[in-house]
Amino acid sequence: MPEIDLKMNLDAARDWMNDQAETFDLGPYRLKVATRRAINRTLGHMRSLISMEIRDRYYAKKNEVDNSMKLKEVNSLSKQKGVISYRARASLPLSSFGALQGKTFVSVRVLKAHKRRRIQPGGKWDILQSSTRNVRKKGTKERTRVPVAAVWMAKGQVWARVAGQEHPKMLYGPNFMSFFNLPNVAKALGIEMNEYFSKRLAHETRAYHILGDLLDINYGQKK
Repeated sequence: MPEIDLKMNLDAARDWMNDQAETFDLGPYRLKVATRRAINRTLGHMRSLISMEIRDRYYAKKNEVDNSMKLKEVNSLSKQKGVISYRARASLPLSSFGALQGKTFVSVRVLKAHKRRRIQPGGKWDILQSSTRNVRKKGTKERTRVPVAAVWMAKGQVWARVAGQEHPKMLYGPNFMSFFNLPNVAKALGIEMNEYFSKRLAHETRAYHILGDLLDINYGQKK
């Protein structure tokens, strides 16, 4: 599975904490534990953010998008590297994109920015034409015949007859992981990841100080 190559910058996180007047005086072990927690929290945040961005663009279900991304969290204090990987060809059945069966057509709405559209003959699947229908040209009384695609819905899925294939073909929607190929996406995700990581590391570090103070207090009371 391809990996999202985004690196968290620990030095930048330290600088951010210095700007925020945060202390950074933990011992080496506690610092590694705080860093591990911050990395793992950041991975979860980024998966949620990426999932939301994809669902803002495509009509895809949250669990389907989330399941297409896998997190490899940090379990070792010596190798503090987290990874988000994704299925490069992740796609859903076309029926998942609001497919509706009409009298002579099937319509879908794949992108939220687009209106519902009828599936046409040809295209990337090379769908065959089943017949033609008589329609009136917009703004005129003139009528013309347009091709009708050999598509239908059965068992909750969209099927079509395609060129060079004897049996009907079940149709799938677009690869929504093409989101990562959009301009400046990797750069924007990298900025968000490091900003969140910096804040999270400060939070984990602060939590250790508070916990340490509480342990000191409790220990002193017991003595």
